[in-house]
Amino acid sequence: MKRVMPILIALMFIASFSAVAIAQESFLGKFEISDIMEYKALPNYIEPEALELAVAKGELPPVWERLPKNPQVIKSKVMSDGLGVYGDKWRVFCGSPTAGWNWAAGLTSGWWGTEVLVWEGLVEPAHMWMLKNPIEPVPNLATSWEWSEDGKTLTMHLLEGAKWSDGVEFTADDVLFTYYDCHLDSHIPSFLGAGAWTINGKLTELEKVDKYTIRWRFGAGFPLYILFRMGRYGLAPVPKHVLAKHHPKYNPDATYEGFIHSLPPEDLPVVTLGPWVPVKFEPARFIVARRNPYYWKVDEKGQQLPYFNEAYIEKGRRGITRTLNVIAGSIDYTNLETPGVFSFALEEARRSDSYFVARFVGYNASFSLQPNFSLYKGVKTERDRAMRELFRDPRFRKALSYAINREGITNSIFPGPLIAPYEGSLVDSSPYYDPDAIVTYAYDLEKSKGLFAELGFKDIDGDGIMEWATGTPLAGQDLTLVIHIVEDETAAVNLGEALVPYLREAGIKSVLKVIKTTTYDALSDSGELEIPIYRDNVLCLTPLTRLTDLGPVTEITPTWHQAGPGGERDLFPFEARLRDLINSLKTERSGSKVRETFSEIQNLWTENVYTIGLYKMQVGNAIANRLRNVPPGTPPYMYEWFDVAQCAWQLWVPKEEQKPELLPGVIPTYEEK
Repeated sequence: MKRVMPILIALMFIASFSAVAIAQESFLGKFEISDIMEYKALPNYIEPEALELAVAKGELPPVWERLPKNPQVIKSKVMSDGLGVYGDKWRVFCGSPTAGWNWAAGLTSGWWGTEVLVWEGLVEPAHMWMLKNPIEPVPNLATSWEWSEDGKTLTMHLLEGAKWSDGVEFTADDVLFTYYDCHLDSHIPSFLGAGAWTINGKLTELEKVDKYTIRWRFGAGFPLYILFRMGRYGLAPVPKHVLAKHHPKYNPDATYEGFIHSLPPEDLPVVTLGPWVPVKFEPARFIVARRNPYYWKVDEKGQQLPYFNEAYIEKGRRGITRTLNVIAGSIDYTNLETPGVFSFALEEARRSDSYFVARFVGYNASFSLQPNFSLYKGVKTERDRAMRELFRDPRFRKALSYAINREGITNSIFPGPLIAPYEGSLVDSSPYYDPDAIVTYAYDLEKSKGLFAELGFKDIDGDGIMEWATGTPLAGQDLTLVIHIVEDETAAVNLGEALVPYLREAGIKSVLKVIKTTTYDALSDSGELEIPIYRDNVLCLTPLTRLTDLGPVTEITPTWHQAGPGGERDLFPFEARLRDLINSLKTERSGSKVRETFSEIQNLWTENVYTIGLYKMQVGNAIANRLRNVPPGTPPYMYEWFDVAQCAWQLWVPKEEQKPELLPGVIPTYEEK
């Protein structure tokens, strides 16, 4: 009865969930692009009182001079609560360190929504979940584009007259600087290197046609997937006029290390195209950002967006803190992604005085073990090489999968339908998921031990842990797995702790290393992670948005089998097939062929245990009641994260519910450094 009761309780919470979900009809698949936004001039523009006063004092140009010739007009159709009012602050939580503001050099402002403050892409994939026919992303800084007849050339038109937050105009030069001098410069660890822009062995070329027009030239026709590289998490332009003086190409006295760190966290205010400008930063405590007076979006009434005058980002260490703060009413939203608090969050949402509403929308995240297969990168010791060789043996990967009681783990973490066993590859909510293609190696301790015996592992000293066989490089040593986990990923930490006893039951010693995000990223980039627990929302759900990460298509992907110096890498036969399939998807325009290809990818992935799936999870949202204009049905992750998809620039709070601002009236000002 002890096991039955938790399951019944969990099911009761899910059954009562409709009482706490958002009541509005979902926007999923409802709109055309023209229903969401358009670019046009309006007869009048409106701005907040603080900006009006600054204009009157001569501190700012008039609003119509700060806006583009044809600003982006957000349509009221996608404003579920109508046109908003100014005031208050958007309250965000960030559980990762802020490394700096040079995002084109691979530095993060901290994720968790902080990137919404300052990053803007040429296109906006985040809106695609609302489209009736989601083939291409929605325009953003690029207002439109045309493909050539053969699909090898793409001409993009940029937003004419858009300005950075310091008043300098945004032009094609900023895009070319970001692409050539950051992404393609091998000395700069940008989020996307040259491999991500290479198609059929040909590096994508970019040329400036004029001040507001750029032209891409590809190695194959109609690579629609490349458009996703042009969103805010890919090619988010940086201000050339700010950064060029720190770049060795433009300044002979500059260094690459200096360029990468030229915009440290405390260097404020940030020059950005985003809706808010960070103006105050206290490490491990908070970021305060004030509205960007040059932001280039307006509503249909002509009110310059955003509606919130301020954004406040509370800094912390663990994701669960964000959830607890939403429940307490001090933060405006969270992803419900830690199973240990699901029942508590759902129960709190049912209270009559609850600060928030909550909902779940299907399996959309997964956790896997990712064994490192690389023989030429990150191998520093005899143990490193021995473990890589062991991971490359399919018998070991199958033995490890057989050793994991996924049902037992999910029931111990949170019994019920919100988490379930997972074998790897795609999850149920993906449009390309094919359950018939999945090969499973479900829990079977006898099969596991049989395969370990084939590999020569035995418990020689009787302590319950197997040792390496005589004649192997690690002869007589315990079979030990070093499992790295990001500390702010609470669900992964809990999963690691639940996994340890099952591995020990199979005769494996495991060492959990819970580390900071920055440390994890550095170890991943250098190929030094052994077999981390990794959570993925992107590859398992919308793989077309990050296609090259699926297999050995670039030298740094997948992260668990990176190439060494000179591109040296020993591919498995199935990996070579994966690479060919992934490359074929880059230019495939037939929906049925795309689904067929992904079916084969899922089969190859799971049959060969490319990664060892652990569990899949229904990530939910908890959203403050006070927020207006959150698009109903916004998924936690689809084409982009909820942080973006909730359209923070159009959120507002009624005057009677507004909170005091931290820095009322402050307008970002810049001095030449």
